[in-house]
Amino acid sequence: MKEKPFTSDKKHHDKPIILSASSDLSIPELLALAAANSGRVVVQLFDPDFICCKEHILLAYLNARSRFSDHTNRAKSAGIEMLLCASLTSQIDEAIKKSGAKSNKSFVLFSNSATAYKKIADNLTKTAEFKISKKEREARIRCLGIAGGQVEDLAQEMAFHATER
Repeated sequence: MKEKPFTSDKKHHDKPIILSASSDLSIPELLALAAANSGRVVVQLFDPDFICCKEHILLAYLNARSRFSDHTNRAKSAGIEMLLCASLTSQIDEAIKKSGAKSNKSFVLFSNSATAYKKIADNLTKTAEFKISKKEREARIRCLGIAGGQVEDLAQEMAFHATER
């Protein structure tokens, strides 16, 4: 029986890991390593120039979990559903172009599993805490078409988008 993403099995839900990273492996190779994990585990790579803040990724994760729980998900994988939620679009190709990692030299890594992260960690050449200045965060939120530019405005827009069908 195939495992469903986001079941409530605690062993698959560690504290989320969000890091700036780089690797000598290509993005497709890293995603293939991530795909080898259980269906309950989510590992996704994001474009660091698109992500507004850690909350942006966490909200995408929570919205994707909600969509799978409600059976309103558009993607078959939780990672792609996160890209849809983060990019505020319903088109998978557009979501990948907007928010998916573009280069193995710089990306933001998300994992909801320390075990899954450890499987990939040996292939990372550099990791650091994902940080962004308040000014840059506000500018990126506005670039998404969200007027207020605050994390609360982003959260509201993402929640609204998550409920659209």
